[in-house]
Amino acid sequence: MRIGVDIGGTFTDLACIDDAGALHTAKTPSTPDDPSRGVMDGLSLLAGSMGRDIAGLLGATSLFLHGSTVATNLVVERKGAPLGLITTEGFRDVIELRDGSKQNRYDIRAPFPQPLIRRPERLEVPERINAKGGVETALDEGAVRGAIAALREAGVEGLVVFFVNAHQNGAHELRVRELVVEAGWAPFVSLSHEVLSREGEYDRISTAAVNAYVGPGLGGYLQRLAEKLGTSGLTAPVLVMQSTGGVLPLDHAVNHAVGSVTSGPAGGAMAGALFARLGGESHLVTYDMGGTSTDICLIEDGVPLERQATQLDEVKIAVSALDISALGAGGGSIAWIDPGGILDLGPHSAGAVPGPACYGRGGERPTLTDANLVLGLIAPETFLGGRLALDADLAREAVRSHVAEPLGLSVEDAARAVNALASARIAEGIRANTVRRGLDPREFTIFSFGGAGGLHAAAVALELEFPRAIVPREASVLSALGFLAADVRHDLQRAYGRRMVELKTGDLHDLFAALEEEAREILAAEGFESGQMRFERFADCRYMRQVYNVPVGLPDLDRGDHIGWLIDDFEAAYGTLYQHVHERDAIVVDTCRLVAYGALPDLELPQGSAGTANPAAALRGARPVYFGKWLETPTFWFDELQPGMRIVGPALIDSESTTVALPPDIAAEVDPYGSLIINNPGGGA
Repeated sequence: MRIGVDIGGTFTDLACIDDAGALHTAKTPSTPDDPSRGVMDGLSLLAGSMGRDIAGLLGATSLFLHGSTVATNLVVERKGAPLGLITTEGFRDVIELRDGSKQNRYDIRAPFPQPLIRRPERLEVPERINAKGGVETALDEGAVRGAIAALREAGVEGLVVFFVNAHQNGAHELRVRELVVEAGWAPFVSLSHEVLSREGEYDRISTAAVNAYVGPGLGGYLQRLAEKLGTSGLTAPVLVMQSTGGVLPLDHAVNHAVGSVTSGPAGGAMAGALFARLGGESHLVTYDMGGTSTDICLIEDGVPLERQATQLDEVKIAVSALDISALGAGGGSIAWIDPGGILDLGPHSAGAVPGPACYGRGGERPTLTDANLVLGLIAPETFLGGRLALDADLAREAVRSHVAEPLGLSVEDAARAVNALASARIAEGIRANTVRRGLDPREFTIFSFGGAGGLHAAAVALELEFPRAIVPREASVLSALGFLAADVRHDLQRAYGRRMVELKTGDLHDLFAALEEEAREILAAEGFESGQMRFERFADCRYMRQVYNVPVGLPDLDRGDHIGWLIDDFEAAYGTLYQHVHERDAIVVDTCRLVAYGALPDLELPQGSAGTANPAAALRGARPVYFGKWLETPTFWFDELQPGMRIVGPALIDSESTTVALPPDIAAEVDPYGSLIINNPGGGA
């Protein structure tokens, strides 16, 4: 039995595959004051739905996979550990000078980003490693001991060690860690060359700082959770979701805490990749619409796209991550009127507490959830299985006072405007993620999930002329399900810095052989056998005097000793991006990366055979819905829809945790996995 748990900003989602292959899910409000409490609440709910107690459930669990927004929130809310820095003389301000960029280069009034480490806690010591890894100035251990004492006195909880060219030779950074231990001090220590072993001073110090900033908080949370789970009967290992779409054992995940910072949406992307492979979809765009945001990711040939750096709240995190774009539009996003009298939505969210006005927990501002409730799209009596009562009168009052009256609209038209704005935001986000890559969105299938996603899937498909939209039955807990489709993943890299024309294939053979040997030792220590290991090789390449790298996959190194094949591959990748190439002798292999996987059991989803097309057996009555005018709309129960059934809108498909809306004349049918396939009669290029 395997369990996946995803803590979101509003809800905590759980998915379980039992030993018979059946899928069980649960959803419960998140508890921001102590996220582990929401996890335990959800496990109790999940156990009850399976006819077990929590001890019996956890005792039968062989894998427990977990992802959360804890690390993300620590950065965004600036609530991480107080940090100190020990660095090379003359380099204390690299973290503040940055790389000369800012998120909005045209906003001249934007305040200068505040670094994660205050200047008084940034201390310099004499040492110098040159660009080739040689020692030019020995480490002054007396100065290091003095810096350790000063930072310890200052109450530092996370220590960042950043020495110039440490990626070429990390001996001095390693010695600082030894001196910290000798001093009897136990802060969270983040060495820049261990966190990021490649060129780029700002990238290394910023990423190492984020690692130390979130490490103590994430580690404390995971330790508390592990203790609660162990007390409740769990003996299986806890694996933690990473931004790459892989998972790591708990201890390793804490040491590499920076890998968890943007991990929340990764589970949904991995689930999207799974469904793309199952459905034979070569081009899929996923959007995950939860309570706080909407996350968009492209899936090509069953694999999510990746990026090598992420900008989060003006902080650069230069490690591999799935290429997921976030929009500030979710079910809890607040609708408001800007100073020009224009309706806007988000990015501010009501979150889990107090939540939308209709929750009756003190929220007074109208949210997207309130607007959808006013429109009749959400059934108050089945929301969260009836465990959370929704007050339609509170929703109407919030929409009336803050949107309808300022705009001179009826409450229904104001709510419909909020709903339409949310759909337009999602469509624009998807358009930006496809068109800016030179891709035609009409060639993609949309994959919608998250508790609020199904209410907008058809509208987005119509707007962008997608041929179809897929809404899985498990839409509201899909990120947790996606965790169950992940493998253990370690990313190893080596700074290389050599001109490509000077290389021979044997040089790359030797380097990657060393990386693979290191990776095999790591995976073997975690219990994986050779047959469960697989490796992917990449060379990050660029032209001389350029800043950004282009990754080139190296699936086969047995292509002749002459390096011309790699030059051809780089020029093909570079030309696709920029439509031109430069002289060959200016190409540099900057970094070599190895992605090492430890295979976990494959996720097999239950599927059924197609039967009758008549959905009458799943009909649950009707309710009035405002589609520009009030229409009595048939409602169907998602869990009772069987493969082959076909529904024509207007219609609503309800479940305990989500609703799918079909506008008039839009048809949908159920596939063998229970997913709803919404067909766009005018879609496709």
